[in-house]
Amino acid sequence: MPYKILVADDEPDTLDLCSKILKREGFEVSTVKDGIEAIKMIEKEPFDLLLLDIRMPGKNGMEVLDVATTNSLDTIMITAYATVGTAVEAMKKGAKDYLTKPFTSVELRSVVEKVFFQQRVLDTKRYLEKRPPGFSGLVGESPPMQKLYELIERIADTDVNILIEGESGTGKELVARAIHQKSRRREKPFIPINCGSIPESLLESELFGHTKGAFTGSVDSKPGLFEAASEGSVFLDEIAEMSPALQVKLLRVIQDKEIRRVGAIELKRINIRIIAATNKELSREAFAGRFREDLFYRLSVISLRLPPLRERKEDIPLLVHHFIDRFNIMYNKQIEGAAPQAMQQLLEYPWPGNVRELENMMERAAILVKGKIILPRGLFMGGKGYPHLPPEAMGHYKSLEEMEKEHIETVLKAAKGNRTVAARILGIGRRTLYDKIVAYGIKESNEK
Repeated sequence: MPYKILVADDEPDTLDLCSKILKREGFEVSTVKDGIEAIKMIEKEPFDLLLLDIRMPGKNGMEVLDVATTNSLDTIMITAYATVGTAVEAMKKGAKDYLTKPFTSVELRSVVEKVFFQQRVLDTKRYLEKRPPGFSGLVGESPPMQKLYELIERIADTDVNILIEGESGTGKELVARAIHQKSRRREKPFIPINCGSIPESLLESELFGHTKGAFTGSVDSKPGLFEAASEGSVFLDEIAEMSPALQVKLLRVIQDKEIRRVGAIELKRINIRIIAATNKELSREAFAGRFREDLFYRLSVISLRLPPLRERKEDIPLLVHHFIDRFNIMYNKQIEGAAPQAMQQLLEYPWPGNVRELENMMERAAILVKGKIILPRGLFMGGKGYPHLPPEAMGHYKSLEEMEKEHIETVLKAAKGNRTVAARILGIGRRTLYDKIVAYGIKESNEK
């Protein structure tokens, strides 16, 4: 929905100028030529901003300003009689800023953008402050996120196993933590483990524990994470990377509620909830024989799909301010937000690395910014720190897959073929980057 702006001025030329400029910027504009009409419009329709001439027939600007302030309508004063006294009086009565006639289109756009920027910052802070408990790590008001919150509320207090599917960087662990925090197990441990980052020989011992002498180097008995999470939740990330042998053992854990430590004979009863996650479509993996079908059905009693950031771009301003607040504390900064032009770049970008990529970008910007506003050049640092797609690569004639492929190629080139560096820049795992390279048939040089 475009912002709605009301312009009140008794000079037709001013009304015409403001209307043309603001409509060209995508705003919805209404105009009135005196104070009485302005008051009627304010009380009749909701507006996001009022441009108000100080000297008008019927009711002067100061009288109209009182009505606007009462209706919580932000106001920019317009005056041909600019004095410090007039400006100060208007600002004291609630005006956000003022313009002096004659003004240019650049001045008009600048002051309007400034007020809307302040509105967005305030709205975001209010949203972040009123988030319900248990969702503190999740940020977003978009329809996909609202559906996600509703589903989490409905399933959290059950004990069913849950499968979370979503691209890398979409926040699968945050969702798992939210489910745990909303459940009756909230006072018990939440233990995450990445199945793709631990070798198979070690993963079994990590999950199930081992007895003394079970293998070379096991000088003491050690409980596994399943035991450590007693009465709590275990989050198995990248479950699709688990070996077939371990899949069989996990299936038995789910079916029998029992585990056997490596090297042990006796079984131990356990009481845990398993939340699994994958960046792949696990049903396809099962159909292709790369994942046990029976385990898939056991894990996916309830399945959640997390939307990629490109499908909920209306949440980007909220996420930006969420990260700015965090990094202000972390790096002792006083950043107020991103400039409108910078925010527009963030909204246009396809985000192959999703929220994690945005978080990484905002952290770099927060560290390097010199003032209180993040500017466009602070997002990508001239291509050296963070290569990004040129505008023509974002045209409507290209699919998201094509744009993602081109972006990955650009990053790999900038990283001189170093996959580890490229994955870190993209905000995704090295294995995920490899999968995308294979899927898109990307040819590399100087592979590392």
